[in-house]
Amino acid sequence: MRPIVRILATSTLAAAIYALLVGSLVGWPSILACFAITFIYAAVIGTGTNLVMPTVSRRLSGGTPTVYWLGLVGTLLGLTLIGSVIAGALAAALGLFGSGRTWATQRTALGIALILAMTVGIGVTVYERMRGRLHAARESLRARELEIERAHRLAADARLASLESRLHPHFLFNALAAIAGQVREAPDRAERLLVEFADLLRASLDATKRHTVALGDEVTVVQSYLEIEHARLGERLRWKLDVPDDLRAWPVPPLALHTLVQNSVKHVAAARSEGAEIRVEARRIGGQLELSVWDDGPGVDLDEAPDGHGLETLRARLAVLFGPSATLHATRTHDGATVTMSLPAKPSIAERS
Repeated sequence: MRPIVRILATSTLAAAIYALLVGSLVGWPSILACFAITFIYAAVIGTGTNLVMPTVSRRLSGGTPTVYWLGLVGTLLGLTLIGSVIAGALAAALGLFGSGRTWATQRTALGIALILAMTVGIGVTVYERMRGRLHAARESLRARELEIERAHRLAADARLASLESRLHPHFLFNALAAIAGQVREAPDRAERLLVEFADLLRASLDATKRHTVALGDEVTVVQSYLEIEHARLGERLRWKLDVPDDLRAWPVPPLALHTLVQNSVKHVAAARSEGAEIRVEARRIGGQLELSVWDDGPGVDLDEAPDGHGLETLRARLAVLFGPSATLHATRTHDGATVTMSLPAKPSIAERS
């Protein structure tokens, strides 16, 4: 439907312009008759050109430029000659040429049709060829961009999976050691700790399947971990959790809060004879969730954390999951040190299926 409308619109415009410019010079009975004749020529030749030229252009596109353009010009010339004969016969049958001047007028119309058809036809062909190349270039560029985006997503996904796999042994071995220490002295407590250990194990396995979990689930993991470590360290480990209920659905990386708590337990509570006090807090600041872990130790310098360190690995995970929207920083005060993790409400990488 659209090509037909385009042909009619072009024919009407060409006929109107031609009738106004040269109708009186040719000597046809009137400008209206000139318009009618020109419209018939333009419509017949234009229809044939629109039907045939795209196919010819596609077939010749694989050849050399010389063959391509000679083929197009030859085809356009043939279509113009055939269209002019058909249009002339139709105009004559309608009596538009008047009496006694049919062949002379047809010859004049044929010459004008050849000039206009070749000029307009070649111009339209060049335009369509350039538009086709531009469209192909845009499609190729879009496909390339989509492929690059997919490659980046897959690379980030693989990197995140690799980073997550490095988290599990750090706390599982400590949990087993803590439970083993309770088996003879307090078997009931050891049994309860085994349940806590099962929760930790389940959480560690689930962490390989999802990029984020609800904060409430992460808090449960942290509580299980602290219970096990408390069995190992006794009163050397003192802890408090402050997580509002309305924040427990917030998506966080699995084992992220656990990593912060584990760092305090490992490097402060377990490393000092007096142990440590640990406080875990969650709060909302604007559109960000802030999770902070405070302990009364000397603190840590994140810039000096070596490769493979839990905090360094966590920072890498945050960068993959959230980009610059997530941050991890450490501060020191006179009474201790705090590591704070700030997270947006939504990760920038899709969940694995």
